[in-house]
Amino acid sequence: MTVNGNPINPLRGFFLCLILLFLVLSACAAPKADQEQNKLRNELKKWESFDSQGIIEISYMGLSLRKMFVASKNHAQFRLDVIDGGIMGAAAQPLISFYTNDYIAFASPFMPMLEQLNSNDLIPTQSLSLFTDTDSLMVLYGEEIIRTKKLEVDSLQISFLPDYRLDKVFDPQSLAKMKVSYGNNKQLSELEMNAAGNMAIKLIFDKIKYIEPHITPLPKPQTTNNSPFEGLNLKQLLKDFTGSKR
Repeated sequence: MTVNGNPINPLRGFFLCLILLFLVLSACAAPKADQEQNKLRNELKKWESFDSQGIIEISYMGLSLRKMFVASKNHAQFRLDVIDGGIMGAAAQPLISFYTNDYIAFASPFMPMLEQLNSNDLIPTQSLSLFTDTDSLMVLYGEEIIRTKKLEVDSLQISFLPDYRLDKVFDPQSLAKMKVSYGNNKQLSELEMNAAGNMAIKLIFDKIKYIEPHITPLPKPQTTNNSPFEGLNLKQLLKDFTGSKR
C-alpha cells in the first residue's frame, strides 16, 4: 500500500499506535495517581499536627478512670494532659501529663514518682516520630501505602482504610495495639489503645483542630540505671489514684 506514491511501513504504523495508546493511558492514569497521592498526603497531614480535647478512659485490671483530656501534637512534639475539672474552668489542673519529643517524660502532682520514670526503653520513640514529617513519609513509603494500604517500619505494623484514613497500629515488640474510629462525617472520633498487662486507654474526641499548636515541654527526666518500673506497683498506684480522683 502506498500514500502519494510512497510505500507505507506497517511497523511504523504499529509503533505509532503504541505510542498513541501510551499517551492516552498516561493522560488517564496520571490524574488518578495524583489524586491518590493527594488523598494520602491529606490524611497523613492530620496526624502531623493537631490540637484536641475530649474524654479519656483508662482501665487496668478491673480499675477505671474517666476524665477530660487535652492532647496536642506539633510534628515531633506530643503532649497529653489528663484534666481534673472543666477544661476551660478555673479549677482545671493536670492530674497527669505525658510528653514526648526526643525524650519521654511524665508529670503528676498526685504521683510524683512518675516524674523519675525513664520509659525510653518501654515506648518506641522511633515509632512515635513516624508521623512527624508528611513529605518525608510520602517520599519513603507513599507508593507502598497506596499499593497495599499497609506499612511496616521497624516491625511496627500500620494499616489504612481504602480512603487512606489511619485504621490500626500494632507493635509486636510491646504487643501494644491502637484502633482508630471515625464518625459519620469521617472525622476522628476515638482512639483505643491496648497494651500488654490489661492496660487500656480510650480517647473520645469532642474537638480537634488541625493546626500547629504551641506545646510546653515537660522537664527531661534524670537517667537511671534501674528498671523503669522497679518498685512501682501499677495496680496499687492506679487504685489509689482512681479512688482519690473518681
